[in-house]
Amino acid sequence: MTRQAGNTPPADERILQATIDGLTQLDPAALTLQRICRAASVTAPTVYYHFGNKDGMIAAAVERLVSDWLQMMDAAVSRDGDLGRTLDQAVGAWEATITSPTRPIAVFAWATLLLAGSSEQCRDALVRARDRTLALVAEALAPHTSEETTAFQASLVVDAVVAAALQYELDKDRVALRARLDGLVRIVGAAAGVQVELPVAASQLRHAPH
Repeated sequence: MTRQAGNTPPADERILQATIDGLTQLDPAALTLQRICRAASVTAPTVYYHFGNKDGMIAAAVERLVSDWLQMMDAAVSRDGDLGRTLDQAVGAWEATITSPTRPIAVFAWATLLLAGSSEQCRDALVRARDRTLALVAEALAPHTSEETTAFQASLVVDAVVAAALQYELDKDRVALRARLDGLVRIVGAAAGVQVELPVAASQLRHAPH
């Protein structure tokens, strides 16, 4: 995509960013076409031109948000170390993602509940996002797990991380969040026959800033 004069993002990028900003509020009212158009400084026909309709706009924003998260995860998790190192890196990336202002995991869960049943475009985008997430986790686990169990363990990890993200939305407790993620890591390690020793215990985070 090309940049417009004065480094102003093109209309489709402004629409996507405005929609992502609306999604992160977890409020349907933040996703009305009127509010998105006002935030992006565009008119409704411009949205229809680039995305077809409102559902197409939201679907594209969900995929962008999840894609950005997966790129961060992919860069944060090494494939070269042992399972303990891989899982420790993953915990740090999950924690950073869950507590980030864009909270893509909570957005994914919220959008699944709110939009998947009423919009085929949004449902398809959410399915693609989940499939990409499962594939990334399975790829990281594959060198350390049997072929028969890799897919199951990847699904277990993704579901547990989503649950941890939703719990964090309720309590905003980073110590409890880290404890849940550490517990998940130990379960995955045990399933692979590896005792995982994490360098930072949840008890050490008692005085970490929330």
